[in-house]
Amino acid sequence: MIDEIKELPDHVLGVKVTGEVTAADLKGVLLPGLQRLADSYGSIHYLLHLETEVENFTAGAWVQDMLAGIKHFTQWKKIAIVTPQRGVQKFTDAFSAVVPGEARGFGADRLDEAVAWVSDDRDNAIKKRQGWSFKHVALALAGLLIARRVLKKIRLR
Repeated sequence: MIDEIKELPDHVLGVKVTGEVTAADLKGVLLPGLQRLADSYGSIHYLLHLETEVENFTAGAWVQDMLAGIKHFTQWKKIAIVTPQRGVQKFTDAFSAVVPGEARGFGADRLDEAVAWVSDDRDNAIKKRQGWSFKHVALALAGLLIARRVLKKIRLR
């Protein structure tokens, strides 16, 4: 289940994820929220408070998540993922290398720090990348392939 976190600045979409996550959850909460930010601000500040195991995402949810990531690929500015799962935290930190923004993983006890970080919208906080070269696209595709492998390994545990 996905619930929107309402106590955040308007330029931040925060969601809390518990239990099983389906494509309908993403279509009903996440995708409209991302579109709202993209339309209103042209960039996305996103907080994911993950209180469920990644194994609880259905195949349809993964597909919707991937499509949303691709659709808004150049609009991601900050992604904060709060979770007790160390593998997800490390993956998030590594993912920062292939998205046109910054991604950080935070432990479950660091929610307030994650909210402060993702909410910060100073112009100099992140230097926006200009133009996407073949190198950027290749890095992004490599990142997606690595993500797929990591998620398979996480699901096997």
